[in-house]
Amino acid sequence: MAAAAAARWCPGGRWALCLCLCAALLPRPARGLTDRLYCGRRVCYEVLGVSRQASKAEIARAYRQLARQYHPDRYRGEPAGGEGGGAQAAHEKFLLIAAAYETLKVYKQEQEEELKKKMAIDPRWKRYRRWMKNEGPGRLTFIDD
Repeated sequence: MAAAAAARWCPGGRWALCLCLCAALLPRPARGLTDRLYCGRRVCYEVLGVSRQASKAEIARAYRQLARQYHPDRYRGEPAGGEGGGAQAAHEKFLLIAAAYETLKVYKQEQEEELKKKMAIDPRWKRYRRWMKNEGPGRLTFIDD
């Protein structure tokens, strides 16, 4: 009965082709936007404990602080039987922190490059840079009459 319905819906019995086309036309999730901000199931900013408006320096500072705390060679926390999970849990936390830092570092670098491209394309920035180079604020400009 399902084959008959598929044959009616897709003439010639090409129901598999129609199914593939329908699957291809379904909306896709916006993965490009979310992959950059998430580290597994957690937001990378939350892993490092910084705000979304944090600069590259603030992100690096938070990473170094957490890396010193959870690095497997330096970890002096609770033993494995404790509530925190011991050295293995610290190692996993360190890997999560490192992944969050790398993700955000690349994301911030791409944002800076995008801004530089916008500045290079916009002709007003060329005029501004030329003005800053030749005259700029605080430089003397002599006008001969």
